[in-house]
Amino acid sequence: MGSCALLHGRPLPLLAMPVLGASGGGGAAVIGDLIQTILKAAVMAAERYQVDIVLVVRDAAQLALAQRIRRANPGTGWSELNGELKAMAGDLAKDTIAGKIVPFMGAGVSMSAGAPSWGGLVDDLAVGAGLTDSERERLSGKNVLDQAKILLSVYGDQAKFNRAVAGIVEVDRYGLAPTLLASLPLEQAITLNYDTLFEKASEDAGAPCAVIPSMDDRGTDDDATRWLLKMHGSVTDQDSIVLTRDDYLGFDANRNVLAALVKASLVTKRLVFVGFGLGDDHFHQIVHDVRAVEPGKISRNAVALTLSRDSLDERVWAGKLQLCPVAPEGTDPGTAGRILEMFLDYVLALSTDSREYLLDKSFASQLTGEERAIKNGLRELQKALNAVGEEGVTATAVRDAIGKFGGFGK
Repeated sequence: MGSCALLHGRPLPLLAMPVLGASGGGGAAVIGDLIQTILKAAVMAAERYQVDIVLVVRDAAQLALAQRIRRANPGTGWSELNGELKAMAGDLAKDTIAGKIVPFMGAGVSMSAGAPSWGGLVDDLAVGAGLTDSERERLSGKNVLDQAKILLSVYGDQAKFNRAVAGIVEVDRYGLAPTLLASLPLEQAITLNYDTLFEKASEDAGAPCAVIPSMDDRGTDDDATRWLLKMHGSVTDQDSIVLTRDDYLGFDANRNVLAALVKASLVTKRLVFVGFGLGDDHFHQIVHDVRAVEPGKISRNAVALTLSRDSLDERVWAGKLQLCPVAPEGTDPGTAGRILEMFLDYVLALSTDSREYLLDKSFASQLTGEERAIKNGLRELQKALNAVGEEGVTATAVRDAIGKFGGFGK
């Protein structure tokens, strides 16, 4: 069945839409009613026409209200998620709100934007190098690191090869998975991807990233609210890209430093691997590095979101890493990928605990009875603060706290 999300996935057709009428359309004074009406209509349209619909909201207040309305009707947006998945999403959401989640992103996160998988990257590089169909077929049978080394020899120049890699993996628009992850209230994230999709999505979500390591000023952005560890380099610094076997052999010293950051994250937080295949050599290396120092921590504090259940994988990873398959064994990747994005959408919905709409009169009609009572109390508190004036540490602290509910004068 089609579904309505604030943010969703494949293989059904996807329609993205704004909150219609919220600005020049005359609905700004009744934005709460408008959001509720649009959500209801979007759900009906999604089911009727078998499409997925993404509602693109303007600000944190709109997002908070829309998610609260959606949470009140959980059957309308996440019907493909079973009870086990919803329980896992709830568990991850609690940790997210507490600031304890660190997403660790692989190539699958960027594929919804049209970025290639590892196999797709290698094949695109092979086509760019002019390899014949027969040569490309033989190349696909080589070890993944040797594939890149062979292609480098064909390109003949490291800088030219890195430019080709950057040109293939960097896409202009991010897809659903980076958006859903970037919209979570995160303090940090980790990726093996070279592209800048997560950074772009974070910027648009109002949470710019400080990139580690960085050769430009983005790594020291004073406005950054989170940091992103890019373990295999970035298209913004093509010399940093780690791809061939020689790159990996020369990367050991840096990898030890970067892996130490991953291990530090694991001590107090929970790693969520997303966008990796369990056969990915890079995935195995990271898990091996972390397990070498914290074998108990990774078995308790790390979870891998996988597309479908595999009884053999469960045997291999038992006691080493928690697996969370989103679909039954044998589910085709397109369908499973869509369910994974629904799962991430549900985690985001449960993690959105802001009430920035509370004091804004344009949302007043959608407040619950409890919220109205709290709003009245906050208004009385505002009057008391106005009476004591602008000075004073306590008054300033209280004003800052009230600002989380929409602030003054709205």
